[in-house]
Amino acid sequence: MITSKRSPVGSRRCVMSGRLGVGLQDDKDIDRNGFRPYKSESMELRHLRYFVAVAEAEHFGKAAARLHVSQSPLSRQIAQLEEEVGVALFTPVGRGVKLSPAGRSFLEGARATLARARLAVEDARATAEGRIGTFVVGFDGGLAYTGLLPGVISQLRARHPGVAVHLVPIESHEQSAALRDGRISAGYQYVYAPRDDDPRERSRVWFRDRLGVALPRDHRLASRKTVRIADLGSEHILWPSRAVSPTLSDALRAALVKRGEALVVHEENDPEVLLTLVASGGGITFFSESAAALVRTAATFKHVCDLDVVILGRLVWRAADEGDPVVRTLLDLTRTVRGR
Repeated sequence: MITSKRSPVGSRRCVMSGRLGVGLQDDKDIDRNGFRPYKSESMELRHLRYFVAVAEAEHFGKAAARLHVSQSPLSRQIAQLEEEVGVALFTPVGRGVKLSPAGRSFLEGARATLARARLAVEDARATAEGRIGTFVVGFDGGLAYTGLLPGVISQLRARHPGVAVHLVPIESHEQSAALRDGRISAGYQYVYAPRDDDPRERSRVWFRDRLGVALPRDHRLASRKTVRIADLGSEHILWPSRAVSPTLSDALRAALVKRGEALVVHEENDPEVLLTLVASGGGITFFSESAAALVRTAATFKHVCDLDVVILGRLVWRAADEGDPVVRTLLDLTRTVRGR
């Protein structure tokens, strides 16, 4: 919409349109220079396209043929446009027309407006098709041990090169609110708890990660291939704080208490600190199987054959975005990377 022109006071015309009629503006709208602000309620992109066509053809008949319209409606549209702008945009020359000085000025703005409108349409279509835009993926830090997420994101960027894909670290329990607020487009969670039944969200389990035990390398169980919960009954347990994941902590404690006594001698949230304490002989702790390679750099990792505590790697997204092409690609990659 052109908004930079202002109509002189002497041109008190009633704007006539096929859709609206706008009467004279009050004199109170007139500024101190004798002009009233331009307020368009009837100008449409069609008027600008017709104007540009006549300006380029310098002839109403040729412009009408180019536009595939009759000459009479075209002339009326240009007359309405001149009434709305409040100045003559063309001057007659022989059988044709030439732009007036005001028309030459108006042509520049009209072309720019049409170009912006075309770009807006192209951007909207490209965004709907997943060719451009911004896509923000939230992820839980626990996924770092799996090594899976970088591959998914690199393939997502390769399939949608015009989309800016951003990774944002965000705890699993905060991702639902981030989805609702629009801070993230999708999220990768690393959780023990089942998903809340929220109709606004969709989810897919990406992988299941069992827990195993980290032992000092000279531990009495270090030579075994696997261990059982009963074997751990007398051990000193180094424990992540319950505040980090209450449901996981409670499930693990319940599994150990069922089979024997577990003495918690230290609570620590940092996995590297826990691993250092284990390697130094301060006790044992539990890590996911995906972190086994990290554990083995300093200690021994063993599967616990009867410990059925599983952490889920899960993708979540908004139900309203089910048809989004980038979301569909992410779902496809999430399925194929892990074969689920």
